Amino acid sequence: MRERIRFILIYFTFWAIYFLAARVIFLAYHIEDSKLLTLETVFGIFWNGFRMDLSMAGYLSLFPFLWVTFSNFIKKSVFQSTIFTYTFILVFIITLIIIVDLEVYNIWSFRIDATPLGYLKSPREAIASITNSPVIALLISFLALMAVSNYIMYRIMANKIDNWKFINNFPFIIYGLLFSASLIIPIRGGFGIAPMNHSTVYFSNNNFANISALNAPWNFLSSVLYNTSNKVNPFTYLPKEILDNDINKLYKTSGTPHYVLKNNSSKPNVLIIMWESFTKKIVGETYNGIEITPNFNKLRAEGIYFDNLYASGDRTDKALVSVLSAYPAQPTTSIIKQPLKSASLPVITKVFEAKGYTNQFYYGGDTEFANIKSYLFGANFNKIVDKNDFPEELNTSKWGVHDEFLFEKFLNDHKFVQKRPFFSTLLTLSSHEPFETSRAKKIEGNETLDMFMNSMNYTDEVLGEFIENAKKQPWWDNTIIVIIADHGNRLPETKKNVDDFKIPMLWLGGAIKSPSKIMKVGSQIDLASTLLHQLKFDASQFVWSKDILNKNTKPWAFYAFNNGFGYIKPEKVLVFDNVGKRTIETEGKILPKEIEEGKSMQQRTFEDYLKR
Repeated sequence: MRERIRFILIYFTFWAIYFLAARVIFLAYHIEDSKLLTLETVFGIFWNGFRMDLSMAGYLSLFPFLWVTFSNFIKKSVFQSTIFTYTFILVFIITLIIIVDLEVYNIWSFRIDATPLGYLKSPREAIASITNSPVIALLISFLALMAVSNYIMYRIMANKIDNWKFINNFPFIIYGLLFSASLIIPIRGGFGIAPMNHSTVYFSNNNFANISALNAPWNFLSSVLYNTSNKVNPFTYLPKEILDNDINKLYKTSGTPHYVLKNNSSKPNVLIIMWESFTKKIVGETYNGIEITPNFNKLRAEGIYFDNLYASGDRTDKALVSVLSAYPAQPTTSIIKQPLKSASLPVITKVFEAKGYTNQFYYGGDTEFANIKSYLFGANFNKIVDKNDFPEELNTSKWGVHDEFLFEKFLNDHKFVQKRPFFSTLLTLSSHEPFETSRAKKIEGNETLDMFMNSMNYTDEVLGEFIENAKKQPWWDNTIIVIIADHGNRLPETKKNVDDFKIPMLWLGGAIKSPSKIMKVGSQIDLASTLLHQLKFDASQFVWSKDILNKNTKPWAFYAFNNGFGYIKPEKVLVFDNVGKRTIETEGKILPKEIEEGKSMQQRTFEDYLKR
C-alpha cells in the first residue's frame, strides 16, 4: 500500500515539475521580454502559474490514480505497459504543444489556443507561416523535454513499480479512490467557488507576465473546448440599457459627408488593394539607410491619405470580413471560418452588383485557405482569381504567386474600357511570412526583421509600377484605388499593442478631386460606409461602419486581439485584457466612461456574432 501511495504522489509531482520546467523554457525563449521583468514579477509568474500547473497535472493524473487504485486486479505487465504508454503519449503531445506555443507567441503575441487548428486544412500555408522560425532551437527544446521526461518515467517511476506485490488489497481501493477524488482540488484551483480559469493566474499590469503564468496545454485545451461549446457571451460587462445607450451615442451622426470625388465622376470603378501586413510603423521610415516604402510615400501626396486608421483584427481572414462586410473582428474566433454565420453578413460587392458593377477578386494564394473561398462565393464575386489561374512556373512563393505577377494579371484583364464599371479587390501576399520576394534583395540580411522590411520594400516597388501602368489605362480617369492594409504587424517591435494595429489607407485615381490628409481617428470597418456615401449609395445595412469623411461622425476606433480589445479616441488609447479584466495599456487621460464604451463595443459585437 505504501509503495502505491508513494507512486501516486511521485506521478503527480512529475507533471507539476514538468510544467515548471516548461515555464522556465518559455521565459528563456522570450528572454528579451523576460529581461524587462523585476524579480518580484518573475516570482509572481511562478507562484501564480503554479496553480494552473497543478490543475493540469490533476487532469493528467486522474486516469493513473484510478489505474493504480485497481492495480491489484491487473497483471503487472499489463499495468506497467498501460501506464507508461499513456504517459509517453501524453508527454509527446504536451511537449509538442509547449514547443509550438513558444513560436506562436513570437508570431501572434498570444499563447497557443485553438486558432492554429483552423489552418491545418491548408498545411502548405501553415508551414509557410513558420518557415522563419528557429527550427533547430525548437527541436532541441522538444528533444530535451522528451529526454528528461522519459528518464524520470523509466528510471524513477518504473523502479517504484518493480517492488510492488500484486495481491488483493481491498483497503487500498478506498485510499486510491480518496486520492483520485482529491484531484478535484487542484483541478478546480483550490477550495474557492470559482473554478480554475485564466484570470486565476493573472496578477500583474504587465501583460507578458500574465500570459507567462498561463499553462500552455491548459490554455490550448480550454480554448478547444470553449470554441466547440460556447453559446454564451463571455464578454458580458454591462446591462442592456447602458449597452444600448453607449452604442447609440458612438454611432450617432447627422449631416452629409465631405465629397472628395470629381463632380463628373459617374459610377467610378473601384479597386481595393489590401496590402499584407502593411503597418503604419514603416510609412515614411528608413531601415539600414534605405527608404522602406518610397513609392507609397510619394503617392501619399497624390491622393487622400488617412493617417489615423486602425485595423479591426490581427489576421487576413478577419480583415476580409472587416473591409468587405464592415464587420468587426472577434477576439477568440473568426466568423469567416463559419460559413453559416459569414453568409448572413452584408457585403459591399452586392451593393455594387445592384448598381450594375462587375465584381472581381484577385489573390496570388489559395482561396481555400481559412475558408476564404466560401465567403467570396457568398459575396457574389463574378470572377475569383487565385494561384490556380496562373502558370505553374509563377507559383514560386510558399504562399503562391508573388505580387508583381498578381498586379500584372489585373492589368492584363483590364486593358480596355469595360462595358460595365468594375469593383475589384486585390489581396497581396509577398509580405507575409516567410517574407519571400521574386526579385533581388534591396534590404540585405537574413534576420526576420531584415526579411520583413525587404518584403515590404518589394511590394512597394511593384505597387509603384502598377500605379504608373494604371495611370496609362483608359479607365484611370474614372477610377478610385483604395490602398489599405489587411492588418498591421508586430514588426518592427515597439512593445505597444496599439502600434501593431495602426495601418495606412490611401485613396488614389483619376476620380479623386484633390489631394488631402485626413487626421480623423477611424477604423478599417469604416471604409464601407465612407466609400459608399461618396458614391451616394445606400450604406445603411453596414451598421458597424461609420463615415470618416462626415465631420459629424465621432472619431474613434475599436479593434480586437486574442483575447482583448483596443479603443482609440483622439490622443487617447485604451488596451483592455478580457481575461484579466484589466487595462494593460493606456495613452492620455482615460475616463471611466471611455472604458465603458470599449466594453460596450466588445460586448455588443460578440453578442451580434453569437446571434448569427
